[in-house]
Amino acid sequence: MSVGISMVVKNEMKNIDRCLSSIRVAVDEIIIVDTGSTDGTDEYLRSQLGAKVVNVAPPAEDPHVITEARNLSLANNPCDWVLVLDADEQISTSAIGKIKALMRGDDQAYFLTWRNARNGTFFDDYKFAMFRRDLGLHYEGMVHCNPTRSARRLGINATLVPDVVINHSLDGTNGFRSARSERLERHSRHDPTWWRYQWFLGYTYFKAGDFERAVPLLRDTCNSLSRDFPVECLNAHIVLTDLNARKGMHDKCARIMRQAASFYDEMKNDFEVKANLQMGTWITNAAELIDQNRLEEVKSYEFAY
Repeated sequence: MSVGISMVVKNEMKNIDRCLSSIRVAVDEIIIVDTGSTDGTDEYLRSQLGAKVVNVAPPAEDPHVITEARNLSLANNPCDWVLVLDADEQISTSAIGKIKALMRGDDQAYFLTWRNARNGTFFDDYKFAMFRRDLGLHYEGMVHCNPTRSARRLGINATLVPDVVINHSLDGTNGFRSARSERLERHSRHDPTWWRYQWFLGYTYFKAGDFERAVPLLRDTCNSLSRDFPVECLNAHIVLTDLNARKGMHDKCARIMRQAASFYDEMKNDFEVKANLQMGTWITNAAELIDQNRLEEVKSYEFAY
């Protein structure tokens, strides 16, 4: 069984060695889609790392959209298994050994632990980063695209692997957050029921302290009870509860948590909901704190965005 890395890059000379140098000898192929590097990233990948590089122009309407580039990186990967990485991520050679063992198992797709660093602190999330190429998965969405919705439609399960870690450095600068907000606003207007946009935009405003703009986005995502985006919907419940707890709004918190508990129970066997190890416990604990009127202790956990 072979495994190939699929990546999308643009001007990543400062990151590419740190990402690939330690694992390139442990994988069978490195497939890169370059969306317009001007710093020599594409040539370095070809000449120094032996990667197969496909050069494409980014979409004119939004050059930050990499969805089709992601899918092109999958289409050009000849291996049995695909490992999706970004240039600001690193995975150890020992983890690659574990990945090769997973390939011999019965599962067809995996969430890997996504360990995020932000301002000197670390917290774990998960990333749908490894799957059989022949499943026909593809990436969807214009911001933070992923293959999760595609997997749900195809009836594919993905299993969380806690001990295979992708290390990731988050860019939490104001300029980055502002640019992302503008893109999320634009795409959410175009597709208002793509609840992933609404969730991310609401959370971005929440982190910036702009509760007035965060509330309607989080509320609408909660009330969607979307089976296509159950994790985004439940995340919105968590953050909206935190926001209302800060305002001392006990009854609202209780209503939100009742709805969250009911929807979580309905969706608890969804493969992505199962991969989120914090969510069920948080909902249970928050409901107890709210019942005891200990609203000051109701705090959402960190999200990697």
